Formats: sequence, C-alpha cells, structure tokens
Amino acid sequence: MHPVVCAVLLAAFLAATVSACSGGGASSPDAPSPPPNSSPSFTSDATVSVQENMIGVVYRPVATDPEGAGVSYGATIGGPDAARFVMNQVTREIRFAIQPDFEKPSDVGNNNVYDITLIASDGINTVTQAVAVTVTNVAPGFRVRRVATGLVQPVYATGLPDGSGRIVVIERAGRIRIVTPATATISSTDFLDIASQINSTDGEKGLLTIAFSPNFIVDHAFYLHMNPTKSNTSEIRQYHTLATDLAKADVSTANANLSVAQPATTNHKGGFLAFDTAGRLLIGFGDGGGTGDPLGNSQNRNTLLGKILRIDPTQDAFPNDDTRDYAIPPGNPFASGGGSPEILAMGVRNPFRGSVDPVTGDVFIGDVGQDAIEEVDRIPVNAAGLLNYGWNRREGSQPYLGGSDDPGFLLPVTEYLHGLDVRQGNSVTGGVVYRGPIEELQGQYVFSDVISSITWSVPVANLVNGSVLPSSTYVVRNAEFTPDVGSLITIVGLGTDNAGNVYFTNIAGDVFKLEPSS
Repeated sequence: MHPVVCAVLLAAFLAATVSACSGGGASSPDAPSPPPNSSPSFTSDATVSVQENMIGVVYRPVATDPEGAGVSYGATIGGPDAARFVMNQVTREIRFAIQPDFEKPSDVGNNNVYDITLIASDGINTVTQAVAVTVTNVAPGFRVRRVATGLVQPVYATGLPDGSGRIVVIERAGRIRIVTPATATISSTDFLDIASQINSTDGEKGLLTIAFSPNFIVDHAFYLHMNPTKSNTSEIRQYHTLATDLAKADVSTANANLSVAQPATTNHKGGFLAFDTAGRLLIGFGDGGGTGDPLGNSQNRNTLLGKILRIDPTQDAFPNDDTRDYAIPPGNPFASGGGSPEILAMGVRNPFRGSVDPVTGDVFIGDVGQDAIEEVDRIPVNAAGLLNYGWNRREGSQPYLGGSDDPGFLLPVTEYLHGLDVRQGNSVTGGVVYRGPIEELQGQYVFSDVISSITWSVPVANLVNGSVLPSSTYVVRNAEFTPDVGSLITIVGLGTDNAGNVYFTNIAGDVFKLEPSS
C-alpha cells in the first residue's frame, strides 16, 4: 500500500480510538452521583443536672460529622431559657448568667428545668439539639471531708477543668498529683513530675501554685509559679497537656513565660497565680526576703518584686527576650512608661495566696505581714491607675517602724494582729469568696492563718475598699469545719473546683473538701 494511504488510514483509526475512549460516544456510561452529605450529630447529652448555686461550667456542646468534616457551632444560645445562660465563644463552655436558686426558679416553666437549644453545622447541613438543664436542691448543712492524705508537703489544690470532677494537688517538691474527691483516691499516675527541676524547698521556695487557662478545654494550657533549678530565680512556666489525655502534662511543651531574678534569701517569693475574669494572668511576687524589705523592692516601680503583675500569656510582645513571653494589657498603670509595664499593684510584702471572685471579678490578696499585722487586700475588677498598698512604709493600716506614710497608700479591707486570740494569727494564708452549692456560706470570704490554724469567714460585702473591717467581726469556723478525719491545721492553700467547692490544703499531707452534708 502506498505510504500516504497508510498514514491516512492510521490517522483515522487513532482518531476513532481516542473518540471512543473519551466518553463522548453514545455507549459511555454516566459518572455516578456523589452520595448525599450526612448531617453532623450531637454526642453531648441532651439532659444534665447541676446543683443549685452552680457557678461553673454547666454544659459544653460536642458534635461529630460522619464524613469527618469540621463542625462549627452557633454563636448564640436558643430556646426559651437562653437568657439565663452565657457561652464562651472560644471554648463553647456554657454557664448560668446568675447562680440558680432552687427555691426561686427563674426558668420559663418555673420548675427548675432550663430549656435551651444549640446549633452545629458541617458547612452544608445544620442540626439543632435541645438541652434540658435541671437544677437540683441542696439540703441545708455542710461538712468538711478529707479527700486525700499521705501527700508530701502539698501546698495547693484546685479543680482539673476537664469535666471529670477530679482535682490536682501541688506538692512543693515538684509533683502534681491527681485526686478523685468522690472516692478520696490518689491516682498512681502523676499529672506532672518536675522534682528534678525544682531548686529546693528551703524556706518558702519550691513549686507553689498552678493556674489553668480559661480556655483549657481548647488550648490545654496551664501555668506554674515555681523556683527552678536555676538559682535565685522565680519562674512562671507554661505547659500543655497531651492532646489525648487532659490529665497528663506534655513535658516537651515547657516554656518559661516570665523569669525574675531573686535575692539569695529563701523567703518572700510570693506564690499567687490566677486568671482574672478577662483572661489575663495575675502573678504575686514577694519583696524578695529579709526583714523590712531591705532592698526597697516593694516601693520600686522598676522591679517586679513586691508586686501584683498582670500579663497576657497568649501573646508575645517581646520575641527577642526569652525571659518575657507575653504581652502587656493596655490598662496596666505603666503600660506606656513610668515603671515596669507588668505591674498592676505594688507595695505588697508576700502575696503568697489570693483568689478571683468569679461573680464580681474582684481579686483578694492575702499579704503576709512582718511583725504585727496580717492583711487582706481587694483589687476591684475595674481598678484604674496605680494601686499601692504601702509596704515597706506601712504594715497593714499602720506606719511600719516609723516609716513615712502617704495618703495615696490604699488600706487593706481587713487586718488582724499577731497573737494567740481566736481572731489573731501570725501568717495569713488568704482565701476565697465562697460561690459553691452551700447556701449558708454564699458570699462569705473564707480564709485561714497557717500558724494559728484558725479559719474564719466574713461577708464579702463587708470587705470595702477605703475602710478596714475589724477582726472582732470574724466568724471563727474551726468547730463547724472539723473534718471527718484528720485536722484542719497549717492550711497553706484554699482552692476551688468547677462547682465552687472549697479545698483546704494542709502542708502536713492532707486535702479537705468543704461540701454539702448530703
């Protein structure tokens, strides 16, 4: 065959073959239609029961998508009782806007069942879940029950915010233990053990406090106030937990947010650490030690010692400084200059313990005195300008050793003298505003003295800035707070769990829970 004819026939054959393979022919089957998208579904319960006076997290919606798509949630709460709740837009945690009262229900049906609706979407389909939150009655009466014993110098206990009802307990030498209060058992697996990274437990040094991120359920972050192996240093250190286990710290995530040089003395290292209601981290550092603040740190605006600090640990405004991994809240007194920008308040001696009232947002600091007076200071949630509590020119409300007073110094909201009377002591532990389920204690500031082993309460409404509540008004609680086992002595920490229950930590090795009697 002629070469030209062969080429023409070959081209025709190839064209026909390509046309047949292209699917354009009449015999080509249609492509199958994709399956319909399935809607996400809620896996969180549709009903939940909480005790009256509950102030912690009531509910957190969780939904999954069968195709594995990401799930988003509605920005608002629906349903007839939506106005009774607030929701954190980041964590999706839902709380009562005002503590519920079983005897005075405020739900639409007036039957203590609060009905809300929540929305979840996979980007294509949206589903709604109705949730019924039932508020249960708490009978009158309370008790103190020992929930852990045999610990080694525990200094603080607080709730593990994973919804399990467990607490974590800080041991000063560097272990963080997990306790289940319902069964009074200590887990054999530690939350974290950094004993090899603690400088010492001489004097008032060691691992002192823990604070969980307000967004813990999302970011898994927590913070420690500690004295690391690097000598003469206080450190605020951040960790995250394992993504697969919120009860186990990931040691590889350790990060020093703040490192502060300390004098060689072993006392007055502070220890207060908590998040305020706006998500800023509050830190208490003592004056560095010695008698009467010999270095004058507390009245020095350019040092962080003898101060209450406020920082934002979710940002880093100092990327070239390894000792400052945070940002400065713009409302801090020296944010624009004139002193260390981290400072919120100054003139404190040793703010070892403090707390944030979850209702008012006010901060209560137990500031350990020198020779004569123990004091409690109240920092308002909306405080503006510099707060100066006067140390070392003032101890409590009185001039210290002839020091020059200043009308700008703030008064403590209450103070008591050193001594052996039941309304005296020698080292204030500081305390918490009770917002738990026990009606008789609602709105009481509960605090202790570690040396006298006396625990008191006063109405928080009586702790007013500008006046000093006399110790003669304190209600001595030792008899009522007598525990089922052990002794409520040498209390070095008062902490709370998600439901507002209070935990007393006894440095001799015990943790006690203040709870309804039934």
